[in-house]
Amino acid sequence: MDSVSTHTHESSRSERKVIAVVGGGLVGSLIACFLAKRGFDVAVYESREDIRQAKVVKGRSINLALSHRGRQALKHVGMEDKIVSKGIPMHARMIHNLNGKRSPYPMAKRDRFRNAQSHDRLQ
Repeated sequence: MDSVSTHTHESSRSERKVIAVVGGGLVGSLIACFLAKRGFDVAVYESREDIRQAKVVKGRSINLALSHRGRQALKHVGMEDKIVSKGIPMHARMIHNLNGKRSPYPMAKRDRFRNAQSHDRLQ
């Protein structure tokens, strides 16, 4: 991690590294958590407004689908239970064909279902 671009500042005789993460989306937030767990000071910069405080969140109408791989990443930063508890299990997606017939299609293996996460509940 030391190869990441950093800037330093003096703080009571000790030099502390501050890592800037540009983008507070899914990946930016996750890498900021990983870096903070490793002891780095992290500053996250995001150009969009804070969706936790916005009355209307534009461009965010579709829920997030959290996969097994995403859950494993969240587990490494100690956030899996908190995030998954706010979601809804998705065991299958519904396929609608042209004649109107609907067929469920499994999302993944039985023990690796996806979890629907609403943007506004991820605070």
